[in-house]
Amino acid sequence: MFRYPTNTVCTSGEILVNATTESFVMACLRFNANPARLFCFAACLGLMTLTTGCSTADTEKPKAVPAVERPVLVTVEVVREGELQQKLSAVGTVRPIHVSVIASAADGIVDEYPKQKGDYVTANTLLSRLRMKSTDLAFEEEELRLEALKSEVQQVMEPRKEDVEEADAQQQAAAAAFANADRRLKEFKSLAARGAANQSAVEDAEILFDEVRQRMLAAKAVYQRVAAGARPEEKLNARARLDAQEKHVEWLEAEKEKRETKAPFNGFIVEEHSYLGQWLAKGDPVVTMAQLDQVEIEVPVDQSFVAQVSVGDEVKLKVAGTPNPKAEDGRWISTVHKVIPRSDWEAGSRAFPVVLRVSVDKNKETDASDSDNVVVKTPLLEGMMAEAEFFGLRLKGLLVPKDSLVRTQEGWCVFVVNPAQEGSPDSVNRVTVETGISKDGWIQVISDDLKAGLQVVNDGAERLRPFQTIQIQTQDAPSQ
Repeated sequence: MFRYPTNTVCTSGEILVNATTESFVMACLRFNANPARLFCFAACLGLMTLTTGCSTADTEKPKAVPAVERPVLVTVEVVREGELQQKLSAVGTVRPIHVSVIASAADGIVDEYPKQKGDYVTANTLLSRLRMKSTDLAFEEEELRLEALKSEVQQVMEPRKEDVEEADAQQQAAAAAFANADRRLKEFKSLAARGAANQSAVEDAEILFDEVRQRMLAAKAVYQRVAAGARPEEKLNARARLDAQEKHVEWLEAEKEKRETKAPFNGFIVEEHSYLGQWLAKGDPVVTMAQLDQVEIEVPVDQSFVAQVSVGDEVKLKVAGTPNPKAEDGRWISTVHKVIPRSDWEAGSRAFPVVLRVSVDKNKETDASDSDNVVVKTPLLEGMMAEAEFFGLRLKGLLVPKDSLVRTQEGWCVFVVNPAQEGSPDSVNRVTVETGISKDGWIQVISDDLKAGLQVVNDGAERLRPFQTIQIQTQDAPSQ
C-alpha cells in the first residue's frame, strides 16, 4: 500500500502518486515483486505525475452545503373536553343461590324413588319413601291407646246423668224419711207430756230421728260427690296420661314422616344418590337439589374500581349462547346483592368478590312422549360463564384520538402543534401523558401541559421527533 499526503487533491481523471523511499520498500516487501519491474512501474508513475501538474498546496477543500429538511405531512385533531364514565368488565360463573344435599332422616330400605336427575320439583314433593309396615303398626296401636285414654278422661271429668239422678233420688228419700222421723218424735214427746206415752217410746223416736238424719246427710254428700265428678287429683292424673299419650302419638307421626324424604324448596334435581331397594341410614344423601329461580354471579372487581360499586346497582350481564329474550341487546339485568369486603390477598389477588343476583323466569314445555308430563326449563344454568359490565362515576376529562398516542421509553406521549409564528413553518412538541378512559375511538389523557383547544398530530405521529417541522393536511386535500 502507498501512503499519500492528506492535503493532495486531484481533478477528475488525474492519477496521483507520491511514493517515498519507505513506501517503495514496503511495497516491494508486501507484494514480493521483481525489483526491476517495480522500478519501471515507479518511473512511469513519476512521469505521469509530472505531466498532470497536480498541486497539493494551492487547492482548497470544498465546503459542505447543508440539506434542507422536508416537512412531514400530517393530520391533526383538536384536544377536547368530554364527559367520561369508567367501565369495567369482569367474568364470573353462574351458580344457584341455594344448593342442598337432601338426606334421609331415618333408617330403612328405599321403597319408592319417583324423581330423577334433571326433574323440576316443587316444595313438599316426595323424593323417596322407606318401607313403613312396622311403623304403621306401631302408630295404629298407640292411636287406639290414645282413644281409650280420651274416654277415661271424659268419664272422670263428666259424671253420668244416671248416677246423678240416682244420688238425687236417694237424697230426696232420705229427706222424706227424716221429715217422718221428725214428725213421729214430736208426736211422742206431746203424748209423753200428757202422760199418754211412756219414756221408752220417746227415746226410741229420738234414736230413729238421729239415724234418719244421718242417712239424709250421707245421701246429700253422695249426691254432691256424684254431681261434682272425680276428685281434682284424679282429673289431673287422667289429663296427664292423656297428654303423654298424645305426645307419644305425635312423636310416632314425626318418625313416620322421617321415613318420607320431601323437597324443601322449588328447584331442580341435579344429582341422585340412591335408588329402589338401597339401604339408607340416617343422614345418608338421597338427592342434590339446586334452586335456579334466582341465580348468583360472583365476579372479582379490582380495588381501583370496587369503591364505585354499591349494593342495589344494576349491572348488565352477557351470557354466551343464552341471550335475554326480553332485552333487545340480549343482556341480562342483575342487581348487586353484596360486596364482600375481603380479597384473596394471601394468594396475591387484590380483587374483591361482588355478588350479583338475577331473577329467572322458567319455561314450561310439554313432553312430546308424555302429554301429561310438563318439563320446566331455565335459561341460566349452573356453571355458565357470564361477563358483567360495571359503570363507574361520571367525570370530565381531556380527550385525544387513540391514533395520536405514541409509545416511547418514557411512556405514552402526543405531539402538540406549536403556535404558528409569521415566517416560520409549523412544528411540533412532544408531551408525555397518562392514559385513562377510552370512549368511541378517543381516550382520556392526563397532563399539565395539555388543555382543550390545542391541536395534536393524529396520522403521522409515529414518524415525528420533537421540534420537527410539519405540513398540516386539510380534510379536502389528498395525501401525498
